[in-house]
Amino acid sequence: MSFQGYLIKFVKTNSLFPHSLILKDTYKSTPLQRSKLKEYRDNNNEKHVVVSPNYKTKIEFSTYDLTLSQWQELRAAINAAMENDQIKRVQLEYWDDTLLDYRTAWFEMSDITFPIKTIKTNDIKYSSIQFYFEEF
Repeated sequence: MSFQGYLIKFVKTNSLFPHSLILKDTYKSTPLQRSKLKEYRDNNNEKHVVVSPNYKTKIEFSTYDLTLSQWQELRAAINAAMENDQIKRVQLEYWDDTLLDYRTAWFEMSDITFPIKTIKTNDIKYSSIQFYFEEF
């Protein structure tokens, strides 16, 4: 499949993570990472690496500054897509820059820190929020 104009889609709700909120130069994906299970050197000082036959992907990015209403809308989309709130498990379809195709996988979403930029009587403005997804 060729690039369809989006980077991340929530599979459960078939909704896109809004690109208008992503700081593009912060978007980083590391698709198909090897997982080292064991690494050692033998008596001849030769290095041996045992890797899992499975691969994992990491996706991270920051948003632009968000208003409270923007965050509420985004939070609702994330909550609707979440399979398990306790471990923050979500299924994403994402653009894989290694395969040059879309892949679907289960990810854990890391905890979010909320840096507050300004507070008004009925609004909050958050500084850039970081998102980090790691494949199960």
